[in-house]
Amino acid sequence: MTSHGPFPRHLPDSTADPEAIARNDWEAFAEIEYLRDHWSVKQWSPGRTGYYWYLTFDDPDLVGFAAERRRGLGLTGLDAVPPDGLHITIRGVGDTTAVPDEHVDALVSSARERLSDVKPFDLTIGPLAGSRSAIRFSVAPWDPLLDVHRVLSACSGEVSPDPAARDVPGSPSRFRPHLGIAYNNTDRAAAAVIAAVAAQRTPERISVRVDTVELVVLRREGRCYRWDTRAAIALGG
Repeated sequence: MTSHGPFPRHLPDSTADPEAIARNDWEAFAEIEYLRDHWSVKQWSPGRTGYYWYLTFDDPDLVGFAAERRRGLGLTGLDAVPPDGLHITIRGVGDTTAVPDEHVDALVSSARERLSDVKPFDLTIGPLAGSRSAIRFSVAPWDPLLDVHRVLSACSGEVSPDPAARDVPGSPSRFRPHLGIAYNNTDRAAAAVIAAVAAQRTPERISVRVDTVELVVLRREGRCYRWDTRAAIALGG
């Protein structure tokens, strides 16, 4: 995330319609004039680890789809998300040094109870688009993702006595679901990248099932994000 606020800036006309979501993502990406170096924009101090709520994906069809689209770009200056690194970020919780273990345990317990009322759902992944510093897929529909986000935000509010600790990036008004496949690693004009992404916007989509939400301990290894799972919570209890 950059200091310029959420991307796209505006919400799609519909958070249920895949075409409206894809159109909104693409129109915002196509208007970018310059791409930023993700690793400079997204500051991450050495040794830092943080708690995040993730949806993670290892579906072979999705892994292959992402790899094919990334290869098709034919671009330098991109750091690929590894095959076992595909994810959708739902919400940050806080640095591991700032969130006591007892709060983490309480958060997981609250989330397990609340997510038992959320049924598993399917997502459509694609087409390809991008942001100010990454290449990513549109995902749809947003509605179940927004529901999960609201539940997890409520859990944080319930557990943390410190309002500042609850005020992390990812409020409902800022949440823009997406699935990244590569990070831009140099500041550059955007036109050639946008053209390459446009050529990979095929009609093909991949459907994936979401039945688990994970609380992960996220770290940065070089120009890559890696994580360990702290808790995996099944939807629908």
